[in-house]
Amino acid sequence: MDLSVVIVNTNTRDMLRDCLKSIFQETKGIEYEVIVSDNNSTDGSKEMMEREFPEVIIIKSSGNMGFSGANNLGFGISKGRYILALNPDTIVLKTALSDMVGFMDNHTEAGACGCKLLNADKTLQPSWENFPTIFSEIFYATPFNKIFTHSRRMNRGDFYEVDWVMGACLMVRREVLEKTGGFDEIYNPIYSEETDWCYRIKKLGWKIYYYPEPEIIHLWGQTTKKKAVWFSLQLQRNKYLFFKKNYGIIYANVYRGCRLIIYSLLIIYYSVASIFDNDKLNSLKQKWKLFILFLHPKLKMPN
Repeated sequence: MDLSVVIVNTNTRDMLRDCLKSIFQETKGIEYEVIVSDNNSTDGSKEMMEREFPEVIIIKSSGNMGFSGANNLGFGISKGRYILALNPDTIVLKTALSDMVGFMDNHTEAGACGCKLLNADKTLQPSWENFPTIFSEIFYATPFNKIFTHSRRMNRGDFYEVDWVMGACLMVRREVLEKTGGFDEIYNPIYSEETDWCYRIKKLGWKIYYYPEPEIIHLWGQTTKKKAVWFSLQLQRNKYLFFKKNYGIIYANVYRGCRLIIYSLLIIYYSVASIFDNDKLNSLKQKWKLFILFLHPKLKMPN
């Protein structure tokens, strides 16, 4: 078995259908299996797969295992030489998965790789990043981040080494999975798990590559936009956990303090702006929620 594709599904039936259809239509020349780890979906996803994609291996959890936990369940029964964590809100183009397997075969120093992610209109989407630092997090919280982009580098035709690739499409070799154990479930339900995994992979001496020749459409944010405030909080809390685990508690608390200062400044800005523009009131309320909740990083996420 060359490849095990593991997809985590949580009530994304229609997007999952398009994803599975693209995999089976476009993947040729390799032996592969598709495993869907379902987080107790109630939208008929299981019935749809049984009816339309009987070859799919379904893991039906009794509760929501989160992104990391559900992926790890799929990894645990996988048989492929390579394992691909793939989001359900993706569409595989041409021979993307076969090309990624070929790339990993030709680059034995690679512990993991990612491909070029595209928006629905085929414009470039961030596909990789550097490991986060306090400075980078402050920078990305400012308006200046709008003028900075990896697009020019991502447009290069060749592959190159990066710190980490997006978990929407992350391929690892079997040996890496066995030595690292997969995603760390402290990051449930979502965010920073792929950053942490890539960090551990690189610490073991493996390289991580961005390989732009294969392309996959990623309908970014479709699964999180309904609870934007809570997922924004989860993103920041998990970066705090990443810093605490990998850089130390002092570094993590400095980051937390900086983030609270940023929220405070944004609250001041939106408070003034809302005087002249009522549309800013929603943003002001969101920032207050994030500020209050982030004061206590151990607060559980609401269902």
